[in-house]
Amino acid sequence: MTTHDAPPQPKARPRPTVWRVGLVLGLTAAAAGALGVYAARRSLARDAVTSWLRAQGVEAEIAFQAFDPGGFTGSLRVGPAKDPDLTAEVAEIRYNLVGFWTGDPLGARVTSVRLVRPTLKARLKGGALSLGALDPLVARLKARPSTNLPLPDISIEAARLRLDTDQGRLAGGLDARVDHGRLQRLDASLDAARLAGRGWSAALSGGELHLVTHGSRVAVAAAARIDAAQVQAGRMEAGQINLSGELPYPDLARKQVLGEAVLTLTTEARRAAWGDGPREIWATGLRQTATFRGQGGGWADRLTLDGAVTGSAHAQRASAGGARLHGLDLGLDLSDLTWIRAGGDQARGQARVTLAAAGLSQGDLNLTGLAAALNGPAAFSGEGLRTRLDAHLGARGGWTGLGAIKAGDAPGDAALKRALARFDVTAPGLVLAVAPEGLSIAAPRPINLLTSTGGRVTLTAAGPALYAKGQGGFRLVADGGGLPAADLVVDHYQADAAGVTAQARLVAAGSIGPVVDGRVETRGQARIAGGGLSFTADNCASLAAGRLELGANDVTDLAGRLCPDGAPLLRLDKGWSVRGLARDLAARAPFLEAQVSEAAGPLSLQARGGDLALTADVRSARLQDTAAQTRFNPVTASGVVRLAGGDWTGDLRLADTARRPLARVTLAHDGATGEGGLKLDTGTLAFTPDGLQPAALSPAAGVVGSPAEGQASFVGRVDWTPQGASSEGVLKVDGLDFTSPAGAVKGLEGQVVFTSLSPLRAAPGQSLKAQSIAAMTPLTGAEVRFGIDREAVQVEGAQVGVSGGRVTLEPFEIPLAGGVWHAAIQVDRVQLSDLVEASPFADRMDLTARVSGRIPFAITAEGVRIEGGDLHAVEPGKITIRRDALTTVQGEGGEAVAKGAPAAAQAAVANPAGAQDPYSDFVYQAMEDLAFTELSAKVASRPEGRLGVIFHIKGEHSPPTPQAIRLTLREILTRRFQRQLPLPSGTKVDLTLDTSVNLDQLLSDLADYQRLRGSRPVQP
Repeated sequence: MTTHDAPPQPKARPRPTVWRVGLVLGLTAAAAGALGVYAARRSLARDAVTSWLRAQGVEAEIAFQAFDPGGFTGSLRVGPAKDPDLTAEVAEIRYNLVGFWTGDPLGARVTSVRLVRPTLKARLKGGALSLGALDPLVARLKARPSTNLPLPDISIEAARLRLDTDQGRLAGGLDARVDHGRLQRLDASLDAARLAGRGWSAALSGGELHLVTHGSRVAVAAAARIDAAQVQAGRMEAGQINLSGELPYPDLARKQVLGEAVLTLTTEARRAAWGDGPREIWATGLRQTATFRGQGGGWADRLTLDGAVTGSAHAQRASAGGARLHGLDLGLDLSDLTWIRAGGDQARGQARVTLAAAGLSQGDLNLTGLAAALNGPAAFSGEGLRTRLDAHLGARGGWTGLGAIKAGDAPGDAALKRALARFDVTAPGLVLAVAPEGLSIAAPRPINLLTSTGGRVTLTAAGPALYAKGQGGFRLVADGGGLPAADLVVDHYQADAAGVTAQARLVAAGSIGPVVDGRVETRGQARIAGGGLSFTADNCASLAAGRLELGANDVTDLAGRLCPDGAPLLRLDKGWSVRGLARDLAARAPFLEAQVSEAAGPLSLQARGGDLALTADVRSARLQDTAAQTRFNPVTASGVVRLAGGDWTGDLRLADTARRPLARVTLAHDGATGEGGLKLDTGTLAFTPDGLQPAALSPAAGVVGSPAEGQASFVGRVDWTPQGASSEGVLKVDGLDFTSPAGAVKGLEGQVVFTSLSPLRAAPGQSLKAQSIAAMTPLTGAEVRFGIDREAVQVEGAQVGVSGGRVTLEPFEIPLAGGVWHAAIQVDRVQLSDLVEASPFADRMDLTARVSGRIPFAITAEGVRIEGGDLHAVEPGKITIRRDALTTVQGEGGEAVAKGAPAAAQAAVANPAGAQDPYSDFVYQAMEDLAFTELSAKVASRPEGRLGVIFHIKGEHSPPTPQAIRLTLREILTRRFQRQLPLPSGTKVDLTLDTSVNLDQLLSDLADYQRLRGSRPVQP
């Protein structure tokens, strides 16, 4: 500080001697004073500066180490001693004295300031910067008017800075040099720090900033190391940001920047992510670089930039929406760029973007060589980004959701796997439009997928935009080269961060897995999310398939509906699965000669890694025999069938149409060997008059008429191998009573061992026996022995006791395919009286005759035909045929002629109504009471279903009371008889009787007769 005193007033000139002495004394005193002031200069300077700072409201302390007219050096503290805001170990200030000799007011002008190891504490709270105790001085300096005085040179060495903010504390070091008001160099470092604000946080491990001025340009180099950072749902780990380049030095006086600017920004991160859980988007091994080169002008909010930006980005791996990418590269070329800040930030330019990825995988989908090129104008303003880019995309890829091709694959399955294993995708003409309202994608040209096998999948937009504001529509058509023929129409879809939801219609036909020539038609809602696809049907899907391939045991003609059960009908996610409620499902099993229809119940089918799994909970199904000779009547089935690891298992319960339990069926099939089988066990079936009846089980049991009562059981199995199928079974009958066409059967029992069920076969020697049959006459001891081969039932023999004799069937065959079959019965000493008495002829005739013989017959489509049978009486007997019966027989065409009778008698027999000839009458009388010693009959069928019988009878007339003829003389002379003459007893008779009956009608009448004898109605 310099004090200017008032100028001395003129005095009287002293005397020379006194003047000299006074001058010497004055100089001595001045010298002594100057020496005293100089000796106390540090204390005086400290007090002066301290007083001045306090006058400015700043608490401070200064300790000077050196002080001279050109400057001083010392230490400095500003703020409380315990917690100062600014300290400097060395503060060196150089200045020049100015005054009238420099044309300036008396004082000092600072020429340089050097601070060594200064420490500054500052606070940035609520957007306001505070330097603590220095705030009053800063406020006063800001209030002073600016001057044109030269600015001092400033040098800061090894400074430490600390800034407390609302988000945390920043600390670091600083070295800087300013020459004449121009920053020449700045080197700053940032210590590790943790910062956090609303919705963001960051952990910094350090940073640095370097500025070097050369001429009119400033070189910039900055770097920040980020251990972890989070902004909203975005996160980054182990990152680094680098900025380098050159800028024009700002003209502070004119407040403008003018000149070329070149800046390069590079970033690196070990990992970056957005979102969490299944929606997380992440990338690892990130590298990015962007360079701006252009011209800048203006200042702050009036700044403009013109130039271009080139950049690139790389990620080693990335994931989005379940898709995994590796080797991802992005290129950016933004030319003709103009950025204007006046009136709000605005930018525009011509953008060219390239995208490439070495590979992409999503579930079983793998793409390689992905490439995209986008080109078009882009503009940015306060409203947001606007751009319209022409895009071209392409990729190679493959889908392995069906597994690798295996030796046992069906041709259609292998063709589909081969087609999907390698394909090319091209999108040659996409148009991407980005606006504040959202993104839209148009596809004026089809997007094509071409397989290496010649298949084609074409995707076309369903409207003007394939995608707009998160929604759109399209149609996808596939065909050829082993692909299923499919037509998928997505009327509308909606995309969001979680995935894509679409309303779709699908018609597809083709072969997949074991399904050959399948077809599906459905509509509903599809959902793509997390790398998978699900489809929920609006209503029942129509399903059909020509064949379900199971080696030699294929299931064919599948058809039905699959309805929603509250879960997606179809899922595609590392494989595929189908789930729903089956309704009206039908199929044929040729190897079993059976078919199922009206099947219903929950169905689950899925494939993963080529392995197919199925669970069918059959709530109800109708099982029907399709063999040429029906083996069983339709039954219902329920139970569970499963397929896992290539193996089939099943447990089904069979019941009749009235839901009465019939049998249990178990299924087992080894997918590796192709061997398996079905086991059927009825257990003991109890037949009751008001319950289960054999006729309800099988047409073969039709002879077991209702009501049937008793027990039976059947155990059987069907086994198969890749070469074919075999089967066997055992039928046991235990004390079965029933009604047959011949009459009520009591005590039927026996066992039949079937060596094959399809076709039906049984080894020779099978036997069934019955205690009795209530036929026209009681039959006892009935037994039949038989076998069954592929062509026919081979009856080895059958016999039954009839009226004291036996009737035996000779061996014969009944062809299973239908047609004529022949047989013969041997009659041994059968008494015919009981048969006649029980027949419809009982009121017309009586016959006592024990006969034997043989009657061959044939069963044809027209009915029973007798082929030359021969019966003969084995002992004398008696026959009585009433005259009206003979008339009836005659009226039907039969003839009764006594051997040797005159022609008149023969004519009378031909017309008995008008005959008065005694010879004719004798014939009738002879037939009414004839005791024979010989009787034979030739039996043979005649046209139109009639049975002809030619009787030859020898015997005599044997009326109940003896008879004789007594003639009058007149009768003797005239030979005219006006009365009936009795045939004398003992008259010998040798009679040939040729007659016929309508056998077809007779058998029908017999059947009706049996029903009238008390049989209950047959069950449906």
